Amino acid sequence: MAQRRYGPTRGAGVTVIELEGEKGIEPGALGWCGYAGIMEKGPVGELIIAPNKSTFVKKCGGIIDDSSLPDAALDYYSLANGAGGLALVRVTDGNEVQAEIPLYARYDSLLTRMGTLKAKNGGRWGGKERYYTAADVDMDTDLSNTTLDTGLTMAVDEWKGGILEIEDIPNTTYEITGNDAAGVITVAADSTMKDIYDDLTGTSDRYYLSLENAGKAVSIMIGDGEEKPDTEFSISVYVDGAFVKKYGNLSTNPSDSRYWVSLINNDDGNDEIEAVDLWTGAYTAAVRPANKYGVIDTTGITDTALTSVIHDFTATVGDLDASFTLGTTDDNMVAQKITVTVGAVATAGTVESDKFGDLGAITFGSAFDPGNKWTPPFTITDNSTSFAENDKMVINYKPFVPDSLIGGYLYPDKVNAKTTRYRIVDNDHKIITVADGSDMTSVAAAADEYMVVAPLEMSGGEDGNAGIVDSDYIQQAWDVDNSPFNRLFGKNMGLIKYATPGNTATAVQKAGVAYAEAKNHQYRYEITSATASEAGAITYINDTLGRSDFAVVAFPSYGTVPDPLSNEGKTKTVTLTGMIHGREARIAADYDGYHKAEAGIDAKLPKLLDIPTSDAILNEELLNPAGIAIIKKVKGNFIIWGDRTVHSDPTWKWKHQRETMSYYEHVLQESFDWIVFMINDRITESLAISALNSFFLPEYAKRAVRGNTFKDAVVIKLDEELNTDATRANGDMISEIKLRLADTVERFIIRIGKQGIFESVG
Repeated sequence: MAQRRYGPTRGAGVTVIELEGEKGIEPGALGWCGYAGIMEKGPVGELIIAPNKSTFVKKCGGIIDDSSLPDAALDYYSLANGAGGLALVRVTDGNEVQAEIPLYARYDSLLTRMGTLKAKNGGRWGGKERYYTAADVDMDTDLSNTTLDTGLTMAVDEWKGGILEIEDIPNTTYEITGNDAAGVITVAADSTMKDIYDDLTGTSDRYYLSLENAGKAVSIMIGDGEEKPDTEFSISVYVDGAFVKKYGNLSTNPSDSRYWVSLINNDDGNDEIEAVDLWTGAYTAAVRPANKYGVIDTTGITDTALTSVIHDFTATVGDLDASFTLGTTDDNMVAQKITVTVGAVATAGTVESDKFGDLGAITFGSAFDPGNKWTPPFTITDNSTSFAENDKMVINYKPFVPDSLIGGYLYPDKVNAKTTRYRIVDNDHKIITVADGSDMTSVAAAADEYMVVAPLEMSGGEDGNAGIVDSDYIQQAWDVDNSPFNRLFGKNMGLIKYATPGNTATAVQKAGVAYAEAKNHQYRYEITSATASEAGAITYINDTLGRSDFAVVAFPSYGTVPDPLSNEGKTKTVTLTGMIHGREARIAADYDGYHKAEAGIDAKLPKLLDIPTSDAILNEELLNPAGIAIIKKVKGNFIIWGDRTVHSDPTWKWKHQRETMSYYEHVLQESFDWIVFMINDRITESLAISALNSFFLPEYAKRAVRGNTFKDAVVIKLDEELNTDATRANGDMISEIKLRLADTVERFIIRIGKQGIFESVG
């Protein structure tokens, strides 16, 4: 059959017709699994492909308290040892928030916002730091020994892990164990907040909430461009203090090929940051961002210390002639935008913080006390023009976070000595100290513009885990029509073994197995850790979850392992799904298929220390016919023991046969697109037969199908009996394949007896 023709069609000459070669079937991947659940990071509503541990950690994060999925994933990679990989779907309650850091232009006065860098996706992994204070509660009624009712609307547990401070309980902090949606903050059960408050005869209603990153965040270091240092800039990205990548040459101009937003957001290898451009003016060199860019204070500069101007003041509404004096500041005060609005009486106004809301009333000409330790005091004086109602003034308070600049570099005169820099060894909220032996006074003076290049952390990230319900798992992962896992079709992944590690919710597991059955894959059930008996396990499968040819399970489904985050020899209970899947993937890779039962004395789970049933000998006479594999200890090792599905059709009671058949069906379904729209005749049929034979011959050679001959093991029928003229006229080509799938030894029966008088050994 001609595929390509070269040469004349109607004229004289030589014509070459290239014949189509034989078509082959590419074997599918082996050992792949699909997990859905809570993860530290990762895009929501998208399919995440992680063929190895390093990719998983980069895209999905590490071990967390809220989920067993990361434990299962890491166990999988450990035992798979290079076989297979994981496809993942991150499930959230929809309230996750990306951490971010504002970017300001390199101006020497006002904080002029030019953009934002955000963590690539929502979660505390990008930086959870935040602060809140208010005095709008009644400590007499809203405070108890273990709770504070703030009256605020909150995301559930958004302050979990943070610190609560009561102003009238000095030198005491309370770790927040959680909060509800109505704003009730809960601290440790043995706390006595109300008793202490009453004993101290407290009168203030002010409280403080804070979350610290504690070094777990995305950090951004901004410098000059590598190739065009006078007009472009660079961004280095760090995660939890470890360098990830650098964008060395970035432009703020959207028409430039190096436009920063495009280069960052279109980078397929970027799992860390997302860029947002907020600039609308002309694109000059000063529009470039910096970690810190400012002016040296009038108190000047020494050889090793620089004092910065840490505020800007400007009138935004009204033609005002006002003077501003910043009061005494300290390391507790945090960056914020403070807006002052003149009231109906020109001598007074109101003060509002973008972080802490209403700060109270101000009298112009007198010192304003914000009433909280996180906002600086200041004085505003009307010099010559009378303030009018609704005139506005803005204070941008921009201190350094103490110690945040250590290890970075200070350019004390960025205008006149662009490349002269000094290593930072310390900083408080306004003074930067550089290494001993430095000579900054020979470079810079008061009023010069300085720049800092140091990794600064993002803040404000929220996980979106606390409010997750069963329907979130079902809608986001196991919806047959809309699951991100559907995108695996066409990638020749073969059989996928699905699970929701650590989640034993009945509705979720039922949805998972329904998805697997609809897509011809497999789902691994988990039996609750509270189930301790054989009868309980069987009842749980038969009456709670339901039987399916596409479901498998092991009992127990949970076990004890060393806690990977402990340095004190602690242990933790985890799902065994990841270990089992990892060992199965390794066996499938070793045997180049699913035809070998993934169980037996070599199917070891070496990390496992103990299981709930401990050394008890489980009754396999009950569990095995029910399709429940067991985890048992043999010669000091825990092993997988069983090769059954929790079948509803006895035809598919063998796990390895159901896996093999599903694998074949997926490979064949995805391998014959080439035949669609070809001529429907015997020649095309012969091409199909040739492709099928070439695929199944290696399967016969590795004993995946059995028989005395290949034709005994594999029967392929594709002829005129199946494909009549009417069949072809309907657009169909039919092939029937009968396979004698490999069997497994479940019982080795030894018959032994005493030799009779007339029997001979020979």
